[in-house]
Amino acid sequence: MRITTTMLPLLSAQDVFDIVATAMLRQNARATADGVKCMYRAPDGKRCAIGWLVPDEVYEKSLEFFGVRDIAVRLATESGDAGRFARFLYIHMPLLRDLQGMHDANLPAEWPQTLREIAYAFRLHADVVDVHARLKPVPVVKPTRRQIMRLVAPTYLFDLKKLKPVSKGVDYGCAEREVTCES
Repeated sequence: MRITTTMLPLLSAQDVFDIVATAMLRQNARATADGVKCMYRAPDGKRCAIGWLVPDEVYEKSLEFFGVRDIAVRLATESGDAGRFARFLYIHMPLLRDLQGMHDANLPAEWPQTLREIAYAFRLHADVVDVHARLKPVPVVKPTRRQIMRLVAPTYLFDLKKLKPVSKGVDYGCAEREVTCES
């Protein structure tokens, strides 16, 4: 779906959510430059969550790498299409920032759940997410206990037999808590 500046004032928060959620779930990949920096429109044709809402008549490469708020501030003083787009950004700013954060901070496999949370937070329905989940189920890989432990525990904790017992009766945390320790 091609968004134009004449369409922007007609879009409700639900419409914005549906457009972005549908496009992002179909794309199922981040829009990045060299796999690192997120972009509104990547060279390979992928788009960020907000990139799907930027009309062609407003888009410029100079908008890349700026946040939604920064773009709104930058375009607010302009007239015509850019001014209409800035007003659209201000109206939907909290939702757009959350959608942009979903794209930038989460892996594509996490997007359906994150979109449901965003929908709940803004009192929107997440039907498009559920429809997409039925069409293309996302495999859930449950990590083993050992994999989880590797993420949160230092390596030396895996071999507890090598650890020496700590002497009992001495509280080494007293100095850190700035209290007097009495035996």
